Formats: sequence, C-alpha cells, structure tokens
Amino acid sequence: MGKKVQSMFDLLKEGQQFCPCVWDCYSVKAAQAAGFRSVLLSGAAVSASTIGAPDLGIMTVDELLWVTERVAAFADVPVLVDFDEGYGDSPLQVYHNVERLVRAGAKGFTLDDGMGIRGWQRLDYAKRHGGGRAYEVFPTEHWLAKVKAALAALEGTDCLLIARTECRPNDGLEEAIERCARAADLGAPMTLINRMYNIEECQQVAQRLPGWKMYPDVISNNGVPEVELEDIDRLGFSLVTMHYLEKGAMWGMMDYGKRNFASRNTIYSTEHDMGGMTPEEMTRCRSMDPDSAWLEMEREFYQAVRK
Repeated sequence: MGKKVQSMFDLLKEGQQFCPCVWDCYSVKAAQAAGFRSVLLSGAAVSASTIGAPDLGIMTVDELLWVTERVAAFADVPVLVDFDEGYGDSPLQVYHNVERLVRAGAKGFTLDDGMGIRGWQRLDYAKRHGGGRAYEVFPTEHWLAKVKAALAALEGTDCLLIARTECRPNDGLEEAIERCARAADLGAPMTLINRMYNIEECQQVAQRLPGWKMYPDVISNNGVPEVELEDIDRLGFSLVTMHYLEKGAMWGMMDYGKRNFASRNTIYSTEHDMGGMTPEEMTRCRSMDPDSAWLEMEREFYQAVRK
C-alpha cells in the first residue's frame, strides 16, 4: 500500500543487524512483532513451505520471486533473499534474475559460488573428497563475473549484494577469504564465508577482509552461543542471521493440534493465552490488518462515487 521501507545500507550504518529467517507474511509479522528490523527469506524454509521439498535446488526462480514479491509488499522492514547461485550458470542469467529480484522488492540478497548441485551428486562429491557437507563451486573468475553482473544490475538501486562463498569445506578458509576479498575489490558491499564456527575464525577473517561481513545462522551449543554478537560486531560482522521461527511455528501448531485431537474439541487452543496476552492483543497478533486499513480504504472508494 505504498509503504516506504528503509534500505539495508542505512540500517547497517546504524549498527549490527540480528536478522531472523522467514518464509511468508505470517512469519514476517511474527519477526516484526518481536522487534527485528530486517528479515531474510531462507531458501530452505521457502522451498519447504512453498513446494514441500527440501533445499536441494528444486525450487525455481519464478517460485522464489513469487514469494519475494508478496513478502516484500507486506513487510515493514527490509527483506533480504537467499538467492543461491543466482538461478543461472551464466553472468547474463544472473543479471536478468537480479533485475527481477529488485523489481520484486528485495532490499538485499546473497549470491554464492555454488554450482547448485545439492542432491545425491553433492553427497557423492563430498564422499570422494574426504566427507563433510561440501559441494562443488564455480572457479573463482566465473563466480566473480556473476558478482560483476549482479552489481551492474543493481546500479541506481538501494539493494544490497552479499557475495557469498561455499568453498571453505573443500578449499579451506584462506581460499574463502581470498575469494571474498576479490569480490569486495569488485565492489560487493558485504561478503559472507559460509561455515564459520567460532570467534577465532572471525578474527582471522577480519584481519584479511575489510568492510561489512555477514555471519550466517548463528547457533548455540550446550547453552552457549558459538559467538557473541558484540564480539563479532567489533570485527565487522554487521549482519547475523538465525533460524528459530520454523521450530517455534511447528511446535505451536503441533502442541495445539495434539491437544485438540486428544480432547476432540478446541478448548485448549481457544483458551490458551499465548503467554499472557489479552483477548485484544491475541486478535491483533493473529490479524493481518488490526487497524482495518484495507476496510477504511475501501470505504473511501465507495464514498468517492456516491451522489
């Protein structure tokens, strides 16, 4: 409805952004209600919710753009997108798809050097190369050509490119740093090395890689975060993503469902106060338009033509 959403560039200048992964308008609404100022459309979560398939490169660019357009139109915060390898092998395909992504309303996206092979071939490749979850990546120059194409498509926009490498498991951290440094030299405003696990690695990266950096999907182990956000903020990791909404949504739906199924009524879900909310607060929480803006707009349409 004509909303003006802040750019990620301006938001990052204000400070480090802690950003949850989402997949639809309802998950965005929950993230905004919790106070988050940006969200990231997770490829895995969108694939699961939209086509019912795992993150194996099955989802098409059209399916992702369909979701992006609707989520970005709804959100009051910048929407970033996990854009994988750009949904194309050539720089020209990436250029075209990035133009479409910007038109869909994305305020930023990751562009990685993976070849999009994520199924049996990925497991076989990893097995033949010493195990792990590695998969093949494009040669550095080929990926950088795609980065250059994406930057060209972004000229004159406020959309943030995050140059992302998946080479670390196969080629080591030094190669990953070198790839990202070259992407930054081309003009990528933010870089991302996937699969980093501790503050020592962040320190090593920060010594060699200037500028904004993204730390992907921070987790905790045995009650301890693998990194503290304040510590990596000082090292230039200005964007940190995480997954929590999938678990929260599934647990809530299963809890209500199991109890209602067992009792053969809806007393539990109807009377549950969602952590102490009032009935009015629960209605606003679930409603997509608590202020009736849509109805007010329609009322104005009718009044404008009444004689």
